[in-house]
Amino acid sequence: MALACAGGAAAQDQTSEFESWRLPGWSFTPGVTFGGMYDSNVALVPPGLNKKTPGDKLLAIEPFGQLEFFSPRTSFSSGYHGLLRRYATLSALDDSDQRGFVGYRERLTRRVSLFFNDNYAQVATTDQLQLNGVPFRRMGTKYNDFAGGVEGRLSRTNDLAVRFESTWVDFARKQDVILAGGIVNGVDAELSHRFTERVALGGEYDVRLANLNGELRSLLFQEAGGTFHYRVTDVTTFNASAGAAHLLDRNHGLTRTGPYVKLALIHRMARATIGATYRRSYVPSLAFGGNNQSQEVTEYLNMPFRKNRFYVQESAAWRRTDPFLSTDLPLSSIWIHNLVGYAIARWFRVEGFYQFTGQDNRLVQGKVTRNLAGVQFVVAQPVRIR
Repeated sequence: MALACAGGAAAQDQTSEFESWRLPGWSFTPGVTFGGMYDSNVALVPPGLNKKTPGDKLLAIEPFGQLEFFSPRTSFSSGYHGLLRRYATLSALDDSDQRGFVGYRERLTRRVSLFFNDNYAQVATTDQLQLNGVPFRRMGTKYNDFAGGVEGRLSRTNDLAVRFESTWVDFARKQDVILAGGIVNGVDAELSHRFTERVALGGEYDVRLANLNGELRSLLFQEAGGTFHYRVTDVTTFNASAGAAHLLDRNHGLTRTGPYVKLALIHRMARATIGATYRRSYVPSLAFGGNNQSQEVTEYLNMPFRKNRFYVQESAAWRRTDPFLSTDLPLSSIWIHNLVGYAIARWFRVEGFYQFTGQDNRLVQGKVTRNLAGVQFVVAQPVRIR
């Protein structure tokens, strides 16, 4: 449902990218990350005739703070994460990012749980957000995604989950006709029946209304299909859904009907989680205020630092968007994030990281790539609030 890669498929209790200490009761974790890195494409432009892009070394400082509460029935987490970049030579391109989140989950009864979460980001370049149909540019972008809903066990074998989501994106340069922005609101529901402890089958329905480009474009998306959940082992789960997707572009009188597919495989170990997802469907494009067919693949490895002295965080995502209108650009985008860390002490960690973003719009000089690599130090210590 969301416009970001991880939005619609994200777990409902996964409120943000920030890792939690998950201490019982109230706790507050202040901290700061600082380090140096190299940026191979500061301006985020295609290579010139010399096949090079403007690169530079930089200093990065990231202050952050996180407030949390955990009990057997309630989980609450909120936080802020800033990022200041100061380039050694290209100081005119110094920039900053701001991110914040809040998440809440309450088990009202043995059968019913309520949840909501909200994520906000303000970034300097569009490649730092995995947005559908958006070309990589050095342009300020604001993004907010809110989701909330209820999960209930109707009987011993029947479950119902209903979720509302609202995603909003805005770009700094209002005169840029390519980057439109807008808001997408939607509701999805799933009713499933557990045949055994390992197998569940059900049905789902998803409806989304997109108002894009200053409400000049209005699109309606609907999906209806079946779901399949299979617990392969005690630590491995497989989820799948498939059905029919329908698109209505009210401004152009355009309709499309076709299949959609969603697949997810998750393997949870004592000290690490590995996962992979695939999705193919119709989604709104925030770049041109239109619509397209999207395919995306994601995979990740997460070793929490609170459980491992040596830890690894790795993720990769690929997305291809094929617009229905010939005036729009097709895009193929890649995001890769790798981080290796070592906890010297509970409050002090050393991390090496590498990030790659790449995009191809299939035009001459239409390929943009960016590499970020460096070493950073993290100082953070959770404090219990009595």
